[in-house]
Amino acid sequence: MIMKKDVVFSIRMSTEVRDALREAAVKEHRTISSLLNRIITEHLEHDNIAGVERRFEERRKFHRKRILLPSKTYLDEGSSARDLPGVILDISLGGVLLTYPKASEIKKTSLGDLSKFELCFELPSTRERIRFGCDARRMIDTGNEIHVAATFRNPNLNTIKKLQTTLL
Repeated sequence: MIMKKDVVFSIRMSTEVRDALREAAVKEHRTISSLLNRIITEHLEHDNIAGVERRFEERRKFHRKRILLPSKTYLDEGSSARDLPGVILDISLGGVLLTYPKASEIKKTSLGDLSKFELCFELPSTRERIRFGCDARRMIDTGNEIHVAATFRNPNLNTIKKLQTTLL
């Protein structure tokens, strides 16, 4: 369920807190408003405020499965292609959460370069290699790693069926 955001709420805060919020929002490629909404939502859910859990239901279309699965990311650079090793942290029929070491060629500022890429990995159940076109949605610098959330772009029905066996 997507919540309707129809209320404006103003708060006063110190310059230091505002600057830290700006920095955190940039780091997560969000607006300050979106970041504050997420922080407040997580706090209310954590404290089990009556009725809150019903209001903040999962918005994803597909169940995500936590997994550690080696992968290759292929970046198209015009006349050449570059492949970068990564690890899938979770996966669904709609997309993935990938992680790359901070020392890799994936940089926090390269979301524009990474917006479209190919992802290849081996299904654990069958050892078959599958490939998806992906659209990067968000990059997060966790300190030691760069996480990239991506959706599958126009997935092949046959490939989705193969992936589904891994998710069961």
